[in-house]
Amino acid sequence: MTSKAIITRTHIPSNPPETPVAMSFHTLPGIRKIQIVRCTDLPSGLMLQSICGCMIAIAAPSEQVAFVGRPTLRWEGTKVNGSRQEKSTLEFTTVHPLPEGEHIAFVVTGAGGKQYLVGTREGRFPVINYSDTTGEPGGSPAVRTYSVTHIAQKSVLPCII
Repeated sequence: MTSKAIITRTHIPSNPPETPVAMSFHTLPGIRKIQIVRCTDLPSGLMLQSICGCMIAIAAPSEQVAFVGRPTLRWEGTKVNGSRQEKSTLEFTTVHPLPEGEHIAFVVTGAGGKQYLVGTREGRFPVINYSDTTGEPGGSPAVRTYSVTHIAQKSVLPCII
């Protein structure tokens, strides 16, 4: 008695490279206060503490930014190669320029009193872009509009200052 075995090959498709997948999108309406803190004054490891669910307590000198109009803070998360990544954007207009030549983080206070930190002591500091607008001849002041972008595992950290 003879038996025949038939061997067939099944094609297993290779997985395509993982593309970023949107996780979430958030905004903070009604910003009441913006403060700047020098990144060197912040303790290390704040992002990891926040990822673990800890409330960040900041005991560092801060300066309040006097803004004009309605500032906005929005952030969104994506998943890249199995790792989370958030990108936040803070936009505001002021008549006073921010300090230049040093890394600064921002503490933003919302209408409900909750505070959020954008930026940490470790690398991937916030990137600050600005544009200047001259005032009108009728007497409006010259203003500077800032757009602050920060990309990290967790970009907007709940905090208390």
